[in-house]
Amino acid sequence: MIPNWVANYVGIPFADRGRDRKGVDCYGLVYLVARERFGTELPRYDEDYPTALDREEVGTLVSGEIRSRWSEVAAGCEQIGDVALFRMVGEPCHVGIVVEPAGHLMLHCARGANACVERYRSPKWSRRIEGFFRYAG
Repeated sequence: MIPNWVANYVGIPFADRGRDRKGVDCYGLVYLVARERFGTELPRYDEDYPTALDREEVGTLVSGEIRSRWSEVAAGCEQIGDVALFRMVGEPCHVGIVVEPAGHLMLHCARGANACVERYRSPKWSRRIEGFFRYAG
């Protein structure tokens, strides 16, 4: 069952490097939910890449920052609030927030769409999963 709080984020529009309710990119949504829902101040990273379309730059950031500041979680052990990392065109550059582990549901936002809930084990996403991560500070 999807937690009620998730509805507060569905529909937030995509905005390149956005970090607030006016608009978010995929990591901006993670940042916003962590701050508002879980009281966790994540690094912003909004000045660390020129645009969310720059998959190579975002992939480099993810490979360095995410993997050094976040703990990897074994598949099947993910919890609400963990981050699912996905490869897009070969680069680890898209994230979603696990909101219902038993149903494999994530909240995420992508260019051209508002924030929404999708299954990360669907055919569209499952082959792209790079891993699951929990912020370690």
